[in-house]
Amino acid sequence: MSDVTKAKPGQYLTFQLMAEQYGVAIETVREINQFGEITPVPRTPDYVKGVMNLRGKIIPVVNLRIKFGMDSQDTTRDTCIIVIDTEIGQVGMIVDSVKEVVDLQESQIEPSPVLGNENAMSFVRGMGKVDNKVVILVDIVSAFSADQMGQMAHFSHTPEKAAA
Repeated sequence: MSDVTKAKPGQYLTFQLMAEQYGVAIETVREINQFGEITPVPRTPDYVKGVMNLRGKIIPVVNLRIKFGMDSQDTTRDTCIIVIDTEIGQVGMIVDSVKEVVDLQESQIEPSPVLGNENAMSFVRGMGKVDNKVVILVDIVSAFSADQMGQMAHFSHTPEKAAA
């Protein structure tokens, strides 16, 4: 059953956090947006930056650096928001920059190394080898617990009254 969590060959959108490159399966990506206006929501976890209005839909926005245990960074002109589809709807992920779409074959994907706490690393699906770089292949949705997703779902839906 370990192959369930291993990255599959296919296309990955690569993005940068600090000096590392990450890849997310292209089929989970809805769109890529410039960093825009984000409204903070009180009493949310520290990795939740707030919510944004995406063509009339309110979606939660997560600072992926903080979620992955890295230091926060000021936004730059390269900072982007990757919007992904999840079971609670769309979620925006703030990344330092978006790189490219890479097509990975089975031979370019290694299983993720065991580096201590396996639960903390369960969202890492493998290591992609692109040229002479390593791309950490992640399933961003599984980086969040069901509770965390539920919390984000709580403030991501547009209330009917507000839409009227």
